[in-house]
Amino acid sequence: MSPIGYIVLKILRGGALASAGFVVLVIAIEFWKHGGDVTALTPGFMVLLVLVLAGALWLARAIGRELARNGS
Repeated sequence: MSPIGYIVLKILRGGALASAGFVVLVIAIEFWKHGGDVTALTPGFMVLLVLVLAGALWLARAIGRELARNGS
């Protein structure tokens, strides 16, 4: 892998992890906003957030595997 490709993948992995962290923050704010009552949370919005979180973590994992496979 070229040095530029390695740097781009490192930046993309950092961005994926940052977006996952942001989604966790949004979930925490929603939980706090409703006073800790899980039943008051909007189910559709929570499902959407969990799917986005799973996708971001999957992407970060896939990029990490690619970086490890090509010898970092």
